[in-house]
Amino acid sequence: MKNMQKLRPNKALVVVLFSLLLCTTLAIYFDMAMFSQMVKLITVTVLLTFYFCQLNKMANIFIVTFLVFFIGDAFSVFGFGDITSKLSKVCYIGAYLLLIFVLLGKLKRFKFEGLVTVYLAIVLILNSYFLYTLYGVAKSNFVENTSLMLYIGHGIILIALTYFSFAVYLSRETAQSITFLLMVFCLVFSDVLYYVCSMYVYFWVFEVFENMLHTAGLFLLYKYVFDHHTNRNSNKRINFTEYFVPTTEKLREISVNL
Repeated sequence: MKNMQKLRPNKALVVVLFSLLLCTTLAIYFDMAMFSQMVKLITVTVLLTFYFCQLNKMANIFIVTFLVFFIGDAFSVFGFGDITSKLSKVCYIGAYLLLIFVLLGKLKRFKFEGLVTVYLAIVLILNSYFLYTLYGVAKSNFVENTSLMLYIGHGIILIALTYFSFAVYLSRETAQSITFLLMVFCLVFSDVLYYVCSMYVYFWVFEVFENMLHTAGLFLLYKYVFDHHTNRNSNKRINFTEYFVPTTEKLREISVNL
Protein backbone atom coordinates (compact mmCIF):
# COMPACT_ATOMS: atom_id res chain seq x y z
CA MET A 1 0.00 0.00 0.00
CA LYS A 2 2.87 2.40 0.72
CA ASN A 3 4.22 1.89 -2.78
CA MET A 4 0.77 2.55 -4.23
CA GLN A 5 0.52 5.80 -2.29
CA LYS A 6 3.76 6.99 -3.89
CA LEU A 7 2.41 6.61 -7.41
CA ARG A 8 2.44 9.80 -9.42
CA PRO A 9 -1.12 10.43 -10.70
CA ASN A 10 -0.03 11.71 -14.11
CA LYS A 11 2.42 8.89 -14.88
CA ALA A 12 1.29 5.48 -13.67
CA LEU A 13 -2.34 6.25 -14.42
CA VAL A 14 -1.54 7.34 -17.97
CA VAL A 15 0.20 4.00 -18.56
CA VAL A 16 -2.84 2.10 -17.27
CA LEU A 17 -5.30 4.15 -19.34
CA PHE A 18 -3.12 3.81 -22.43
CA SER A 19 -3.15 0.03 -21.96
CA LEU A 20 -6.93 0.06 -21.64
CA LEU A 21 -7.24 2.16 -24.80
CA LEU A 22 -4.98 -0.25 -26.67
CA CYS A 23 -7.19 -3.15 -25.59
CA THR A 24 -10.28 -1.19 -26.63
CA THR A 25 -8.79 -0.43 -30.06
CA LEU A 26 -8.01 -4.09 -30.68
CA ALA A 27 -11.45 -5.14 -29.48
CA ILE A 28 -13.18 -2.65 -31.81
CA TYR A 29 -11.00 -3.63 -34.76
CA PHE A 30 -11.75 -7.35 -34.25
CA ASP A 31 -15.46 -6.59 -33.65
CA MET A 32 -15.49 -7.61 -29.97
CA ALA A 33 -18.10 -5.05 -28.97
CA MET A 34 -18.83 -6.40 -25.49
CA PHE A 35 -15.17 -6.43 -24.49
CA SER A 36 -14.60 -2.85 -25.64
CA GLN A 37 -17.69 -1.69 -23.73
CA MET A 38 -16.50 -3.44 -20.56
CA VAL A 39 -13.15 -1.66 -20.80
CA LYS A 40 -15.03 1.63 -21.10
CA LEU A 41 -17.08 0.72 -18.04
CA ILE A 42 -14.11 0.11 -15.73
CA THR A 43 -12.41 3.41 -16.62
CA VAL A 44 -14.18 5.34 -13.85
CA THR A 45 -13.35 2.57 -11.38
CA VAL A 46 -9.66 2.75 -12.30
CA LEU A 47 -9.64 6.53 -11.95
CA LEU A 48 -11.29 6.47 -8.53
CA THR A 49 -8.95 3.71 -7.35
CA PHE A 50 -5.89 5.75 -8.28
CA TYR A 51 -7.41 8.88 -6.78
CA PHE A 52 -8.13 7.41 -3.37
CA CYS A 53 -4.67 5.82 -3.29
CA GLN A 54 -3.39 9.41 -3.40
CA LEU A 55 -5.99 11.32 -1.41
CA ASN A 56 -8.65 10.33 1.07
CA LYS A 57 -11.06 13.16 0.31
CA MET A 58 -13.18 14.32 -2.61
CA ALA A 59 -15.91 16.94 -2.77
CA ASN A 60 -19.39 15.44 -2.85
CA ILE A 61 -20.26 17.04 -6.18
CA PHE A 62 -17.28 15.36 -7.86
CA ILE A 63 -18.08 11.98 -6.29
CA VAL A 64 -21.64 12.25 -7.61
CA THR A 65 -20.35 13.32 -11.05
CA PHE A 66 -18.07 10.28 -11.34
CA LEU A 67 -20.88 8.04 -10.08
CA VAL A 68 -23.33 9.41 -12.69
CA PHE A 69 -20.76 8.90 -15.45
CA PHE A 70 -20.28 5.31 -14.25
CA ILE A 71 -24.03 4.64 -14.25
CA GLY A 72 -24.30 6.14 -17.74
CA ASP A 73 -21.51 3.86 -18.98
CA ALA A 74 -23.19 0.89 -17.29
CA PHE A 75 -26.49 1.56 -19.06
CA SER A 76 -24.68 1.88 -22.41
CA VAL A 77 -22.86 -1.45 -21.84
CA PHE A 78 -25.69 -3.58 -20.47
CA GLY A 79 -28.27 -2.57 -23.04
CA PHE A 80 -31.71 -4.14 -22.55
CA GLY A 81 -33.54 -2.26 -25.24
CA ASP A 82 -34.14 1.33 -26.13
CA ILE A 83 -34.91 2.34 -22.54
CA THR A 84 -31.35 1.76 -21.34
CA SER A 85 -29.97 3.90 -24.15
CA LYS A 86 -32.25 6.73 -23.06
CA LEU A 87 -31.26 6.29 -19.40
CA SER A 88 -27.61 6.43 -20.43
CA LYS A 89 -28.21 9.77 -22.17
CA VAL A 90 -30.07 11.07 -19.12
CA CYS A 91 -27.11 10.15 -16.91
CA TYR A 92 -24.62 11.89 -19.19
CA ILE A 93 -26.82 14.99 -19.28
CA GLY A 94 -26.99 14.89 -15.48
CA ALA A 95 -23.19 14.67 -15.23
CA TYR A 96 -22.80 17.64 -17.57
CA LEU A 97 -25.29 19.64 -15.49
CA LEU A 98 -23.19 18.96 -12.40
CA LEU A 99 -20.09 20.21 -14.24
CA ILE A 100 -21.99 23.36 -15.25
CA PHE A 101 -22.90 23.86 -11.59
CA VAL A 102 -19.19 23.71 -10.73
CA LEU A 103 -18.47 26.35 -13.37
CA LEU A 104 -21.22 28.69 -12.19
CA GLY A 105 -19.49 28.97 -8.84
CA LYS A 106 -16.41 30.33 -10.62
CA LEU A 107 -18.32 32.91 -12.66
CA LYS A 108 -19.67 34.96 -9.77
CA ARG A 109 -17.03 37.69 -10.13
CA PHE A 110 -16.69 37.47 -13.88
CA LYS A 111 -17.62 40.57 -15.89
CA PHE A 112 -18.51 40.33 -19.57
CA GLU A 113 -16.68 43.23 -21.17
CA GLY A 114 -14.32 44.10 -24.02
CA LEU A 115 -12.95 41.39 -26.29
CA VAL A 116 -14.05 38.69 -23.87
CA THR A 117 -17.67 39.50 -24.69
CA VAL A 118 -16.92 39.27 -28.41
CA TYR A 119 -15.16 35.91 -28.04
CA LEU A 120 -17.99 34.47 -25.98
CA ALA A 121 -20.62 35.76 -28.41
CA ILE A 122 -18.77 34.14 -31.32
CA VAL A 123 -18.50 30.84 -29.44
CA LEU A 124 -22.20 30.89 -28.58
CA ILE A 125 -23.27 31.74 -32.14
CA LEU A 126 -21.06 29.09 -33.74
CA ASN A 127 -22.16 26.39 -31.30
CA SER A 128 -25.83 27.29 -31.73
CA TYR A 129 -25.54 27.22 -35.52
CA PHE A 130 -23.73 23.87 -35.35
CA LEU A 131 -26.48 22.42 -33.17
CA TYR A 132 -29.21 23.80 -35.45
CA THR A 133 -27.50 22.29 -38.50
CA LEU A 134 -27.20 18.89 -36.82
CA TYR A 135 -30.83 19.08 -35.75
CA GLY A 136 -31.95 19.74 -39.30
CA VAL A 137 -30.03 16.70 -40.53
CA ALA A 138 -30.74 14.35 -37.64
CA LYS A 139 -34.42 14.93 -36.90
CA SER A 140 -35.48 12.53 -39.66
CA ASN A 141 -33.50 9.74 -37.95
CA PHE A 142 -35.66 9.79 -34.81
CA VAL A 143 -38.89 7.85 -34.82
CA GLU A 144 -40.18 9.14 -31.48
CA ASN A 145 -40.28 12.48 -29.70
CA THR A 146 -38.54 11.27 -26.53
CA SER A 147 -35.30 10.42 -28.32
CA LEU A 148 -35.47 13.69 -30.26
CA MET A 149 -35.98 15.72 -27.07
CA LEU A 150 -33.05 13.94 -25.40
CA TYR A 151 -30.91 14.71 -28.42
CA ILE A 152 -31.87 18.38 -28.34
CA GLY A 153 -31.40 18.61 -24.57
CA HIS A 154 -28.03 16.89 -24.86
CA GLY A 155 -26.92 19.39 -27.49
CA ILE A 156 -28.09 22.41 -25.49
CA ILE A 157 -26.28 21.19 -22.36
CA LEU A 158 -23.07 20.63 -24.34
CA ILE A 159 -23.29 24.16 -25.75
CA ALA A 160 -23.81 25.60 -22.27
CA LEU A 161 -20.92 23.55 -20.87
CA THR A 162 -18.59 24.69 -23.66
CA TYR A 163 -19.69 28.31 -23.29
CA PHE A 164 -19.21 28.49 -19.52
CA SER A 165 -15.90 26.61 -19.55
CA PHE A 166 -14.58 29.00 -22.21
CA ALA A 167 -15.79 31.96 -20.15
CA VAL A 168 -14.00 30.67 -17.05
CA TYR A 169 -10.81 30.16 -19.05
CA LEU A 170 -10.91 33.72 -20.46
CA SER A 171 -11.50 35.16 -17.00
CA ARG A 172 -8.84 33.16 -15.16
CA GLU A 173 -6.35 31.50 -17.55
CA THR A 174 -5.11 29.16 -14.82
CA ALA A 175 -3.99 25.56 -15.15
CA GLN A 176 -7.29 24.49 -13.63
CA SER A 177 -9.37 26.40 -16.19
CA ILE A 178 -7.31 24.98 -19.07
CA THR A 179 -7.73 21.45 -17.74
CA PHE A 180 -11.49 21.94 -17.48
CA LEU A 181 -11.70 23.43 -20.99
CA LEU A 182 -9.73 20.54 -22.50
CA MET A 183 -11.93 18.07 -20.63
CA VAL A 184 -15.05 19.69 -22.09
CA PHE A 185 -13.62 19.58 -25.62
CA CYS A 186 -12.85 15.86 -25.25
CA LEU A 187 -16.34 15.03 -23.95
CA VAL A 188 -18.09 17.14 -26.60
CA PHE A 189 -16.19 15.66 -29.55
CA SER A 190 -16.64 12.18 -28.09
CA ASP A 191 -20.42 12.65 -28.05
CA VAL A 192 -20.38 14.11 -31.57
CA LEU A 193 -18.51 11.04 -32.86
CA TYR A 194 -21.02 8.80 -31.08
CA TYR A 195 -23.90 10.43 -32.96
CA VAL A 196 -21.98 10.24 -36.23
CA CYS A 197 -21.42 6.50 -35.78
CA SER A 198 -24.94 5.73 -34.57
CA MET A 199 -26.97 7.89 -36.96
CA TYR A 200 -24.92 8.55 -40.09
CA VAL A 201 -22.02 6.28 -41.00
CA TYR A 202 -20.19 3.74 -38.89
CA PHE A 203 -16.42 3.53 -39.17
CA TRP A 204 -14.38 1.67 -36.58
CA VAL A 205 -11.76 4.45 -36.47
CA PHE A 206 -14.49 6.91 -35.40
CA GLU A 207 -15.49 4.56 -32.58
CA VAL A 208 -11.86 4.26 -31.47
CA PHE A 209 -11.51 8.05 -31.34
CA GLU A 210 -14.82 8.28 -29.51
CA ASN A 211 -13.55 5.97 -26.78
CA MET A 212 -10.17 7.72 -26.66
CA LEU A 213 -11.78 11.14 -26.22
CA HIS A 214 -14.24 9.85 -23.63
CA THR A 215 -11.38 8.31 -21.63
CA ALA A 216 -9.27 11.46 -22.02
CA GLY A 217 -12.19 13.56 -20.78
CA LEU A 218 -12.60 11.40 -17.67
CA PHE A 219 -8.84 11.51 -17.03
CA LEU A 220 -8.85 15.31 -17.28
CA LEU A 221 -11.78 15.40 -14.86
CA TYR A 222 -9.72 13.23 -12.51
CA LYS A 223 -6.77 15.62 -12.92
CA TYR A 224 -8.99 18.64 -12.31
CA VAL A 225 -10.38 17.17 -9.09
CA PHE A 226 -6.94 16.05 -7.93
CA ASP A 227 -5.45 19.50 -8.53
CA HIS A 228 -8.50 21.10 -6.92
CA HIS A 229 -7.78 19.29 -3.66
CA THR A 230 -3.99 19.67 -3.72
CA ASN A 231 -3.59 23.22 -5.13
CA ARG A 232 -6.84 24.84 -4.01
CA ASN A 233 -5.37 28.35 -3.72
CA SER A 234 -3.28 28.27 -6.89
CA ASN A 235 -4.53 31.09 -9.14
CA LYS A 236 -1.37 31.71 -11.15
CA ARG A 237 -2.14 32.64 -14.74
CA ILE A 238 -0.50 30.57 -17.47
CA ASN A 239 -0.97 30.01 -21.19
CA PHE A 240 -1.42 26.85 -23.23
CA THR A 241 2.33 26.66 -24.02
CA GLU A 242 3.28 26.65 -20.35
CA TYR A 243 0.52 24.14 -19.61
CA PHE A 244 1.76 21.54 -22.09
CA VAL A 245 5.52 22.28 -22.14
CA PRO A 246 6.80 23.52 -18.77
CA THR A 247 10.02 25.52 -19.11
CA THR A 248 12.42 27.68 -17.12
CA GLU A 249 14.61 30.71 -17.76
CA LYS A 250 17.71 28.50 -17.97
CA LEU A 251 16.08 26.39 -20.69
CA ARG A 252 15.15 29.52 -22.62
CA GLU A 253 18.78 30.69 -22.55
CA ILE A 254 20.09 27.49 -24.17
CA SER A 255 21.04 28.13 -27.81
CA VAL A 256 20.39 25.44 -30.39
CA ASN A 257 22.42 25.37 -33.61
CA LEU A 258 20.87 23.50 -36.53
